[in-house]
Amino acid sequence: MLSSISSSRSNTRSWYWSWLFIAVICVASLGGYEFFLKDRGFIPSIEQNMNLWSWYRGKIQNKKEALVIVGTSRSQLDINIPYLKKKLGNHDVTQLSINGRYPLATLKAIAGDKNFIGTLIVSFNAQALETRYLDMQGEYNQYYADQSSFNKSFDAYLSAFLQSKLRFLHPLLGIQELVEFYDANEEFREVYYTTANLDQSVSADFTRTDRVALLSHFVHQKEENYKSDPPTEPQVWEQNIALIQAYFSAINNRGGNVILVRFPTDKGHWQLDEKFYPRKSYWDLIGRKSNVATLHFNDVKGLNKIDLPDSSHVDQRNTVEFTEILFSHLINSGYMN
Repeated sequence: MLSSISSSRSNTRSWYWSWLFIAVICVASLGGYEFFLKDRGFIPSIEQNMNLWSWYRGKIQNKKEALVIVGTSRSQLDINIPYLKKKLGNHDVTQLSINGRYPLATLKAIAGDKNFIGTLIVSFNAQALETRYLDMQGEYNQYYADQSSFNKSFDAYLSAFLQSKLRFLHPLLGIQELVEFYDANEEFREVYYTTANLDQSVSADFTRTDRVALLSHFVHQKEENYKSDPPTEPQVWEQNIALIQAYFSAINNRGGNVILVRFPTDKGHWQLDEKFYPRKSYWDLIGRKSNVATLHFNDVKGLNKIDLPDSSHVDQRNTVEFTEILFSHLINSGYMN
């Protein structure tokens, strides 16, 4: 009997040391991989998804001090959220922009949310008011309304928090992603030039990419988009201004505010914008036919002087300057307190 007890204890200790050894090997391997990625220049980056978006969407209610930014990639990349939070200590800043999707559906959803009483900064342009683009962010808002939950949103936030600290959790650096990339390119993935941050903003380091090729790609892509999907005539297009007015009125009647901001484009991109959607025929009509506050980047001193390497977005080194110029103008001109 004594021999049996002794053997059991010995087996327990053996399993304990085995698991401890495995844990040490795993931690050491992940630590080595983390150091390798750091040495290669990689920066932690998160996965942006509807659950994480819903986490932030749920935090803007019943707050008079809420300042919510909605839009597309320009408002994601151009505005420096940490700096803005320091500058506007009396506001609770939330980034709800979604890459590649015009924001009118989010404006509509927030207008219908009686618990929202804050301020919306909406990155907007004339094309975003085309009927075919009105529901581009509808999927996110529908998910928030019908499928999101505290548990799913919190899990997404917790995962994003860990990803924001550890490089080996980068969405593009999983084993499957690396194997597929190596099979296609026969080399380890290079550092990507954009980083998705925990606050849902995105940082772009254009020194890590071919700026000439990227600029050509963006301008060509915009030109092809305008040619294949041409503007509606102003007389038809302007009918949708009534939607903006209705959404603004709903928010304004609750004590909230909406400001539409035309973010900068440049280097051939703006010339295409002006060719297909002339400001006087489109953008300016919004201000003339509604009570919504509008601000065009060409009317803000210094804003159109900030370099846009790809014609559409600000490099991370210049986002503080961009944010300072834009929000100082909004405050000094009475658009917001």
